[in-house]
Amino acid sequence: MAIELETERLWLRTWQEEDREPFFRLNSNPEVMAFFPDTLTKEQSNALVDIIIQRFETQDGWGLWAVELKQSGEFIGFVGLNVPNLSFA
Repeated sequence: MAIELETERLWLRTWQEEDREPFFRLNSNPEVMAFFPDTLTKEQSNALVDIIIQRFETQDGWGLWAVELKQSGEFIGFVGLNVPNLSFA
């Protein structure tokens, strides 16, 4: 199931196979990962993509979305969209 959200500059979309390599480049860059627990190996990064895709499919689109520049089609990262916790509701 392909889902997309559009902004003026970006596409937020489901993950694609070709996202694995640029996602790994982000995950292996110490500067990018400074606020994450650690950098990831290629195997860890690919395993994470598998988990992201699986959860996206089983949670009706909630989870991590791939972010792409509309102008170039370049994968530039990800954004998390999660079910809000409305404990008062």
